[in-house]
Amino acid sequence: MYKSLSVVPALTLAAYVANDCVGALLTFAVAGNTNSIALKRLTVIDADVEDAAFNLHLFSASPAAAARTDADPYAPVAADLAIKLTTLEIAVADYVDSASDSIAIYELDHALVLTDNTNFYGVLECIATPTYTAADDLTVKFVVELR
Repeated sequence: MYKSLSVVPALTLAAYVANDCVGALLTFAVAGNTNSIALKRLTVIDADVEDAAFNLHLFSASPAAAARTDADPYAPVAADLAIKLTTLEIAVADYVDSASDSIAIYELDHALVLTDNTNFYGVLECIATPTYTAADDLTVKFVVELR
Protein backbone atom coordinates (compact mmCIF):
# COMPACT_ATOMS: atom_id res chain seq x y z
CA MET A 1 0.00 0.00 0.00
CA TYR A 2 1.25 3.48 -0.89
CA LYS A 3 0.72 6.65 1.08
CA SER A 4 1.47 10.34 0.45
CA LEU A 5 3.01 12.32 3.32
CA SER A 6 3.35 16.09 3.09
CA VAL A 7 4.84 18.75 5.38
CA VAL A 8 4.95 22.53 4.95
CA PRO A 9 7.80 23.85 7.11
CA ALA A 10 7.18 27.19 8.85
CA LEU A 11 9.90 29.40 7.40
CA THR A 12 11.69 32.37 8.86
CA LEU A 13 11.43 35.29 6.47
CA ALA A 14 14.93 36.57 7.13
CA ALA A 15 17.73 35.17 4.97
CA TYR A 16 19.07 31.78 5.94
CA VAL A 17 22.82 31.22 5.95
CA ALA A 18 24.62 28.11 4.76
CA ASN A 19 24.06 25.05 6.96
CA ASP A 20 21.00 26.51 8.71
CA CYS A 21 17.96 24.41 9.46
CA VAL A 22 15.14 25.60 7.20
CA GLY A 23 11.89 25.36 9.11
CA ALA A 24 11.77 23.45 12.36
CA LEU A 25 11.44 19.69 12.75
CA LEU A 26 9.47 18.01 9.95
CA THR A 27 7.20 15.23 11.18
CA PHE A 28 6.05 12.73 8.57
CA ALA A 29 3.07 10.89 10.05
CA VAL A 30 2.94 7.40 8.57
CA ALA A 31 0.07 6.43 10.91
CA GLY A 32 0.13 2.83 9.80
CA ASN A 33 0.68 -0.30 11.78
CA THR A 34 4.11 -0.91 10.29
CA ASN A 35 7.69 -0.45 11.30
CA SER A 36 9.06 -0.78 7.79
CA ILE A 37 8.51 1.57 4.86
CA ALA A 38 10.17 2.36 1.56
CA LEU A 39 10.59 5.92 0.38
CA LYS A 40 9.46 5.84 -3.25
CA ARG A 41 9.36 9.51 -4.26
CA LEU A 42 10.53 12.83 -2.80
CA THR A 43 9.00 16.05 -4.10
CA VAL A 44 10.08 19.55 -3.06
CA ILE A 45 7.76 22.36 -4.15
CA ASP A 46 9.16 25.89 -3.93
CA ALA A 47 6.51 28.61 -4.29
CA ASP A 48 9.19 31.34 -4.18
CA VAL A 49 11.41 29.86 -6.94
CA GLU A 50 14.52 30.00 -4.74
CA ASP A 51 15.65 26.63 -6.15
CA ALA A 52 17.76 26.11 -3.06
CA ALA A 53 20.05 23.14 -2.52
CA PHE A 54 19.33 21.18 0.65
CA ASN A 55 20.35 18.16 2.62
CA LEU A 56 17.23 16.48 3.97
CA HIS A 57 18.27 14.52 7.05
CA LEU A 58 15.82 11.81 8.13
CA PHE A 59 15.58 10.36 11.64
CA SER A 60 13.67 7.55 13.35
CA ALA A 61 12.96 9.83 16.35
CA SER A 62 13.05 13.56 17.03
CA PRO A 63 16.65 14.86 17.15
CA ALA A 64 17.94 17.28 19.78
CA ALA A 65 17.07 20.97 19.53
CA ALA A 66 20.48 21.89 18.08
CA ALA A 67 19.76 19.69 15.09
CA ARG A 68 16.26 20.98 14.34
CA THR A 69 15.80 24.65 15.30
CA ASP A 70 14.71 26.92 12.44
CA ALA A 71 17.35 29.39 11.23
CA ASP A 72 20.03 27.90 13.51
CA PRO A 73 22.97 25.87 12.22
CA TYR A 74 22.33 22.15 11.81
CA ALA A 75 24.36 20.75 14.72
CA PRO A 76 23.51 17.13 15.49
CA VAL A 77 24.87 15.52 18.65
CA ALA A 78 26.07 11.91 18.92
CA ALA A 79 22.62 10.70 20.02
CA ASP A 80 21.11 12.23 16.85
CA LEU A 81 23.52 10.32 14.66
CA ALA A 82 22.41 7.08 16.31
CA ILE A 83 18.81 7.67 15.16
CA LYS A 84 19.66 8.99 11.69
CA LEU A 85 18.12 6.99 8.85
CA THR A 86 19.58 8.69 5.77
CA THR A 87 20.38 12.02 4.11
CA LEU A 88 18.84 12.95 0.77
CA GLU A 89 20.52 15.63 -1.34
CA ILE A 90 18.36 18.15 -3.22
CA ALA A 91 20.34 19.89 -5.97
CA VAL A 92 19.77 23.29 -7.55
CA ALA A 93 19.97 21.76 -11.03
CA ASP A 94 17.10 19.37 -10.28
CA TYR A 95 14.41 22.05 -9.99
CA VAL A 96 12.08 22.72 -12.90
CA ASP A 97 10.74 26.29 -12.86
CA SER A 98 7.39 27.62 -13.96
CA ALA A 99 6.19 31.21 -13.93
CA SER A 100 4.97 30.90 -10.34
CA ASP A 101 6.94 28.14 -8.62
CA SER A 102 9.49 25.35 -9.00
CA ILE A 103 9.61 21.65 -8.26
CA ALA A 104 12.25 18.97 -7.77
CA ILE A 105 11.20 15.31 -7.95
CA TYR A 106 13.31 12.30 -7.03
CA GLU A 107 12.40 8.67 -7.62
CA LEU A 108 13.72 6.67 -4.67
CA ASP A 109 13.90 3.18 -3.30
CA HIS A 110 15.12 3.64 0.30
CA ALA A 111 13.97 1.14 2.90
CA LEU A 112 13.53 2.61 6.40
CA VAL A 113 12.83 0.92 9.72
CA LEU A 114 10.69 3.07 12.02
CA THR A 115 11.10 2.79 15.77
CA ASP A 116 7.65 4.01 16.83
CA ASN A 117 5.53 2.61 13.93
CA THR A 118 3.92 5.98 13.30
CA ASN A 119 6.39 8.72 12.30
CA PHE A 120 9.73 9.58 10.88
CA TYR A 121 11.32 13.00 11.14
CA GLY A 122 13.24 15.34 8.90
CA VAL A 123 15.52 18.33 9.11
CA LEU A 124 16.04 20.46 6.02
CA GLU A 125 19.56 21.93 5.95
CA CYS A 126 20.27 24.64 3.36
CA ILE A 127 23.55 24.62 1.46
CA ALA A 128 23.53 28.31 0.44
CA THR A 129 21.50 31.36 1.52
CA PRO A 130 17.84 31.22 0.43
CA THR A 131 15.50 34.08 1.37
CA TYR A 132 11.81 33.18 1.28
CA THR A 133 9.00 35.73 1.06
CA ALA A 134 6.24 33.69 2.72
CA ALA A 135 6.30 31.35 5.70
CA ASP A 136 4.71 28.57 3.62
CA ASP A 137 6.87 28.76 0.47
CA LEU A 138 8.16 25.18 0.72
CA THR A 139 6.40 21.83 0.68
CA VAL A 140 8.21 18.54 1.23
CA LYS A 141 6.31 15.43 0.11
CA PHE A 142 7.05 11.73 0.18
CA VAL A 143 5.30 8.81 -1.40
CA VAL A 144 5.99 5.83 0.83
CA GLU A 145 5.24 2.16 0.50
CA LEU A 146 4.02 0.57 3.72
CA ARG A 147 5.57 -2.85 4.24
